[in-house]
Amino acid sequence: MVTSHEERKGSERVDTFLKIYDCYFDDLYRYVLFRVGNRWDADDLVSDIFRKALEYSCKHGGTIPEYDRAWLFAIAHNRIVDHYRRKKEAAYGVDPEQGGYEHIREMFQETSVQNECLEEALLQLENEDREMVHLKYMVGFAYHEMSRMLDKTEGWLRTRMHRIRKRLAVDIDRCLEEG
Repeated sequence: MVTSHEERKGSERVDTFLKIYDCYFDDLYRYVLFRVGNRWDADDLVSDIFRKALEYSCKHGGTIPEYDRAWLFAIAHNRIVDHYRRKKEAAYGVDPEQGGYEHIREMFQETSVQNECLEEALLQLENEDREMVHLKYMVGFAYHEMSRMLDKTEGWLRTRMHRIRKRLAVDIDRCLEEG
């Protein structure tokens, strides 16, 4: 027999999970879609990410880590890497750590010179740097969230992002002068 206390506790777990789902679904979906490049894989991966989050919550008495956004995106990052590793088994030549960025060209449909220059500058970045730019400026992570997700210090991230911005500015300016 289920007691009213157990029912309340179960209801609180569901409410906590639904709050996180409602709060982060759109950002997480955009992140995954950007990385994998198609809606079918993105749908499957996002479902799996939230399933893993729910399993974790159930195993830990309905609790969610304090930095829930960074935690969810860390799960997403790991699932995307797994996704590309599985794909690699079927198709040679795909690096799971690079996976998801080969379609950047397709995502920039506008033909303006600025976008072409930005695209070229982003493609010249190392994968880790491109990931940080995406998390900071496209997903909107704060440095403390990125720190938790990427296991780097905030100071290191701030310095690295400053250097990345400088490099992007130089590359974009050079491209604009040439074009």
